[in-house]
Amino acid sequence: MAKSVVLVYYFVAQILAAQSYKILGIFPSLDRNNYLTYRGLFRELANRNHDVTLISHFLLPDAPAGYRDVQLSDKHVFKGLSFESVIVNDISRVPFETLVSTKAGNDDCKTLMNNHEVIHMIRNRPRYDVIIAESYNSDCALALAANLSTPYIAFNPQPLHPWHYNRLGINFNSAYISQSLLPYGKQPWFFDRVKSFILYYITNWVYYIGSQVTDHVYLYKYLGDNLETLESIASNASVVFVNTHKSVFGGVVRPDNVVDIGGIHIRPPKVIPTEIERFINEAEHGVIYVNLGTTVKDSTLPVDKLNELVSTFRRLPLRVLWKWDGANLENLPRNIMTMKWLPQYDILKHENVKAFISHAGILSTIEALDVGIPVIAIPLFGDQYGNAASLVDAGMATILTYDNLRKELLLDAINEVLDPTWQQRAKLVSRMWHDRPMSPLESAIYWIEYVARYNGPPNLIAPSASIPWYLQHQLDVLAFVGLVSYILLYVLYKILSVCCCCCCRTEALTEETLSQERRQKVVKFE
Repeated sequence: MAKSVVLVYYFVAQILAAQSYKILGIFPSLDRNNYLTYRGLFRELANRNHDVTLISHFLLPDAPAGYRDVQLSDKHVFKGLSFESVIVNDISRVPFETLVSTKAGNDDCKTLMNNHEVIHMIRNRPRYDVIIAESYNSDCALALAANLSTPYIAFNPQPLHPWHYNRLGINFNSAYISQSLLPYGKQPWFFDRVKSFILYYITNWVYYIGSQVTDHVYLYKYLGDNLETLESIASNASVVFVNTHKSVFGGVVRPDNVVDIGGIHIRPPKVIPTEIERFINEAEHGVIYVNLGTTVKDSTLPVDKLNELVSTFRRLPLRVLWKWDGANLENLPRNIMTMKWLPQYDILKHENVKAFISHAGILSTIEALDVGIPVIAIPLFGDQYGNAASLVDAGMATILTYDNLRKELLLDAINEVLDPTWQQRAKLVSRMWHDRPMSPLESAIYWIEYVARYNGPPNLIAPSASIPWYLQHQLDVLAFVGLVSYILLYVLYKILSVCCCCCCRTEALTEETLSQERRQKVVKFE
């Protein structure tokens, strides 16, 4: 009997061991929002008996067995941006923000490659079954993954950016492909398409110089002179995770290796603190939740904009719950509650919350979609503009630009989203957002294990990602068809010319013969 039990345990252990993979995560970004996106994934991978190592700036609390952190730095200094940094003009804003983003990626790359455990890893080359590498403002993590000769997955904690299209084999067209950094949506008018077209190529050039060339020069020191181009490394990722879903962010033809995981950070709601819950429950007409994000410090909001917000909220019959991390505001009306931190998702889940005034960051956008609540979007930086446009296209948001933040326009926007048809539309979009074959977390885990099982199957990668631009647009085929058509038309022209000449000569000869006969008859008659 004892031997039978031992054999059973042995076979169970073998089965579990056979399904266990050694997984490495490389996430060098200091952005805590990105960490909130992927931390649940690595916790769940460890809970499923995988051997997980995560390289990042953050430590996972209460980490499960089989999980190990490699901390890049314990100094998470984030000064935040100012509202004065908001650039209204798209032509100026997009290249500048791309350059700032790539500069942050350069710094993250240096921090990653200077870590002693990472250097030790490069020298000893440990074996992993699959590597998950962060890829949105730098491809440095992907270069490290490729150097370890292991199948790798690119993890983008944001929507697809303009510099991702080419590596995925997506042919950009400003008429129907929106950009994450622009607020034009899926049906831009003519001059929006012109700006989108121009900014697409400018942004790609800025990313190439500011990120890929700069990082590539730096990586030579650690990964050798035979390092491939970062664009080639990025295009060879077995799978690309994107923090969106096609129910809202769709409409673009993408290769099979692009997997939507939008909503992967969502966890079950918790109990709202008593004081906040009482404030919400006692609101007779409902509550509007206000949060303009953590990237920009609320304390830097100009006085005139602050007064516009407060005077607008003062006129509302609804209560306003406002995440405000600045100094205490004096003489606030009784319908406004401000706090430095609020459990956003738990508040949005409350049935008495009717609208969300947001900066449209990707996590806030996803949480609004998950709950099904109309949004008044005030985008300030980066992908917030594209997220807001996607919500507008879905029919559950209206955009109020920062420079137009005035009482009359804000009141109109609030009254618009409080309409019952908007409330119903938001719930419908939320149901479509949730209607998937499997949850975002299960989908991500499935594809991670899929890549590990088949050692990075290349069949999912689009061939268009690795061919030159002139082949993508079939310019060589068009040139050949044009040349053959020209030759055929030229030959046909020559044949017709010869035929016409022959006909003309025959007619001329016939007329000449007739005229000679007439002359002969005239002579005979005389």
